[in-house]
Amino acid sequence: MNRNGQAFSTFKLLIAAIVAMAILAILVPIILQVLNIITKEPTTEVTTILNDLVDKPGTLKHTAPVTFNPDDTLAGATLEAKLPLSKDQICMNLGEFEDDEERGFHLLESDDEQRIIWNGTSQQTVKIALICNVSVDALESDFDLYGLDEFSPDCGGICPETGDCCALFLKRT
Repeated sequence: MNRNGQAFSTFKLLIAAIVAMAILAILVPIILQVLNIITKEPTTEVTTILNDLVDKPGTLKHTAPVTFNPDDTLAGATLEAKLPLSKDQICMNLGEFEDDEERGFHLLESDDEQRIIWNGTSQQTVKIALICNVSVDALESDFDLYGLDEFSPDCGGICPETGDCCALFLKRT
């Protein structure tokens, strides 16, 4: 064999190694997420989507599946620190988990803030539906449009009459 043949086989090995690394880089995160080794944190996901929705009134978006650990809280005050919204502009609803309030999610309400707490003993994976609009009246008409009114949201009790108002609803995955 001459030197050209040896160099060519080395080059083929290098290309095969690069292709294998690319395939692994794509498959490993997917496998880890399927096995729930990598989980998304609810506050981070909600913050990311709400930052986008504030400028898109009437748009409904869902988070990727997020995981609540025992005693995790999704609080308006925590979101307020990361958003151009105040805690009284974020309306929360248990959505598809309304019937499980005693042993699952619990909604705490005060005059100017709401919190969702996971009371379960193990992890709970959910999706969160999010929508914003320029006023609480416009937001509530969006609930009818998207079929979210079945969850009996009461954003008039938390959001001011004028100004942006956003709502989030828990959905089963």
